[in-house]
Amino acid sequence: GGMGKTTIARAFMSKFTLNLKVSIFLQMLEKAHKKRGLDHLQVELLSKTLKDGNPNVVISNTKINFIKDRLHSKKVLIVLDDVD
Repeated sequence: GGMGKTTIARAFMSKFTLNLKVSIFLQMLEKAHKKRGLDHLQVELLSKTLKDGNPNVVISNTKINFIKDRLHSKKVLIVLDDVD
């Protein structure tokens, strides 16, 4: 900890997001995972990626095709911070 990894990740994002429609920086994932669970994090990621406040999808194996259909043509950069 304390080596500046988050700062480097933010600098990387600011440089490489110019040609992308969506860039997402999800931080403190370890704490969020423990507090809200994986399903909530997946829905949050999908919501931010689609720029849709409520993607109306419950993440499960049966919804994978829905997610692929919605995301297959988008150029996105996703940075996940504090992943264990």
